[in-house]
Amino acid sequence: MNNQIQNDEIDLADLFKTIMKYKYIIALFAIIFTLGAAVFAYTKPSVYSSFATIELQEDTKSFNADDALKQAFSGGTVNVENQIEIFKSKSLQDQAVKNLNLGTRYFTIKNYRQREYYKNSPFIVIDKVLEDNIYGTNFILTPIDDESFRLEIKPISKYSKRGILALLGVQPLEDYEMISYDKVHKYNEEISTEWFTIEITKLSPLENEEYSFSFVHPSIASNVYFDALSVSQVSELSSILQVSIEDGVSLRAADLLNSLFKAYLEQEIQRKSEVANLSLTFIDNQLDEINAKLKVSESDLESYKESNDVISLSDKAKNVSQQLVEYETKIQELNIEENIMSNLYQYISNNQNLSGLTVGSITFADPVLASLVKNLHELSSQKDTFLLDYTELHPEVQKLTKTISSLRRQIIASLKNNLSQLSQRKSSLNALIVKFKGSLETLPKQERDLTRLTRHFNVNEKVYSFLLEKRAETAILKSSTISNGRILDQALNFNKPIKPKRILIVLVGMILGIIVGLAYAFLREFLNHTIKNTEEIEKYSSMPIYGVVPLNKNKKTSNIFLEAFRSIRTNLQFLPQNEKSRVISITSSVSGEGKTTVTAKLAEIIGQSDKRVIVLDLDLRKASVHKEFGLPNNIGMSNYLTHQNSLEEVIKKTNSKNVDVITTGVLPPNPSELILTDAMKNLLEELKKSYDYIIMDTPPVGLVTDALILMNYSDITFTIVRANYTRKEFIRNLDRLSKEHSHNHVGMILNGVEIGDKYGYGYGVSYGYGYGNGKYYKNR
Repeated sequence: MNNQIQNDEIDLADLFKTIMKYKYIIALFAIIFTLGAAVFAYTKPSVYSSFATIELQEDTKSFNADDALKQAFSGGTVNVENQIEIFKSKSLQDQAVKNLNLGTRYFTIKNYRQREYYKNSPFIVIDKVLEDNIYGTNFILTPIDDESFRLEIKPISKYSKRGILALLGVQPLEDYEMISYDKVHKYNEEISTEWFTIEITKLSPLENEEYSFSFVHPSIASNVYFDALSVSQVSELSSILQVSIEDGVSLRAADLLNSLFKAYLEQEIQRKSEVANLSLTFIDNQLDEINAKLKVSESDLESYKESNDVISLSDKAKNVSQQLVEYETKIQELNIEENIMSNLYQYISNNQNLSGLTVGSITFADPVLASLVKNLHELSSQKDTFLLDYTELHPEVQKLTKTISSLRRQIIASLKNNLSQLSQRKSSLNALIVKFKGSLETLPKQERDLTRLTRHFNVNEKVYSFLLEKRAETAILKSSTISNGRILDQALNFNKPIKPKRILIVLVGMILGIIVGLAYAFLREFLNHTIKNTEEIEKYSSMPIYGVVPLNKNKKTSNIFLEAFRSIRTNLQFLPQNEKSRVISITSSVSGEGKTTVTAKLAEIIGQSDKRVIVLDLDLRKASVHKEFGLPNNIGMSNYLTHQNSLEEVIKKTNSKNVDVITTGVLPPNPSELILTDAMKNLLEELKKSYDYIIMDTPPVGLVTDALILMNYSDITFTIVRANYTRKEFIRNLDRLSKEHSHNHVGMILNGVEIGDKYGYGYGVSYGYGYGNGKYYKNR
């Protein structure tokens, strides 16, 4: 458990070190993303919102059950869901846009931000003729002086999405997309081309350098302006709707909502007026017919009275006449009811689209029928609303179609039943009329004729008075027709934008930049397979680190660079010493890790401590030591090992104190065989007599076997590891190699470390590693 906690702490420390290592890159990403987000937030157009509320009042009119006309043409209660769909309908929105005259949009760029004009544009465009292809095209207007301007239409750029698709042959450009126009015109001048005929009128001075405008096609105007419309109930059980909209111009958002409400109320009034007009038409037709009958009966009655002496009727004749008038009047009312129901039956039977059905309730015959007709009307209206946005194949539309078909069959069956009942009632009344007419036969002929004529006149007069009364009521109803909707809150102009949240966008940009910077840092760290510091060496090897050498970039780092080699020299003094001289071999994993430089500088530092040092360049495949000391390489190690020259001849003096060098000489074809000869052993034994330190610059141990051979002749082997250059896999191989060659000391020198926290850490611990490493020396 403790090990797990320790590992977690190490991981967190590594994460922190990685962050600190790439802190400037992370900060750079954060700054770039923040600036980008700030530019985006600044240039993005503002979006404003406006809202309004409307109450949908239920129709509370209650008519007498036996009032045939009113019941036949009355409406039902309000369905909130239907009204929501009506507000979202394209037809209503088209009417709202039409009322506001929003066919042209005006823009300008001010302070690098696009601004749209609404009712405050310094000029207006009168469109006289517009081809369909010109809608949506961007016109650029550049003021020249007080009387003229430049009008441009630029074709689609070849670097745009459409341009690239056309270039690739995927979708060729249309003719209107290649329209190019650039001419100078005067204000109030008719501009006529094959695509458009317009006139531009200046209303106020044009202060900006450039303006633009475009035309919105009437068929898509509602989609453009009402795209962000939202309609919802204030609460689940309420009949109050809240309607809100978002737009790039605050005043236009309010005007759009108010215009939408106006169009909605007008539509509701028009719908109700149509019902009243239908009632008036029906009544007028009946009045004309009854009026003609009334005139005839009145004329007959007067003619009969003038030609006969009978002036008044007997009591018996009056009673019988009153009964007949009552029954015959009832027959007339039943005929009206039968006419209404027959028309309804024919309408439902012959029409598939029932949205125009205006009969809401017919309770004089059957209350169930009234409910069925009301439901049929509502479902038909709801289906028409759905069809504005969907097709007949939509599941909701198919469901409504099935329900309407079922209701249609029920209504037809109910109408047949009611018509049958009306026929039976008429038969019963006719039987009574025949009975009373029979009693009139007992009266004298003159009285009987007078009774008949009087009865006909009274029946026609009553029916005519009844129709006149209903016409007056219907006319009053039409004149007082109001919508079921009542506006509670008008839409207001709110100047504070709701989008974009500019501060939030900048903060998100900064956070995103930090995240991307961190991702970049950790990705680079993950993909970096080289050693960077002493901590990573500890992870992959138990070998001691005898020194950390920083980069020697300038005079400022020169002292630290030299101090690192003094630290290595100090660490060498604590190694066990069996002989007077010490043999040190220096190798690396691959070339380029600074092996030769470290060899030369270490020899120079040891020589400054009054110790005699000789450097042997045993990299017989690539000579380089002579370059560090500025010596010729005419003869050297290869000449001595092949017995061409003596030891005294191959040893060269250097300018460094107490430091001599044996260079490689001519590079031999068989360096490994030369190193394995007894001459090599004899050379080292001979040099030990004269020198305190023998430093061998060997080939890279990761490339050839020469270094492994020479390690057997050494008291200690320094493997040079270069920061951000040596691969981690090589550290593991070195650790395995050090355990295989356990009879001598193998250690590391970390070279090329950047001056800073990493160097300070490495330099501070280098002595401790060199002096004693229990992990390394255990079991040796």
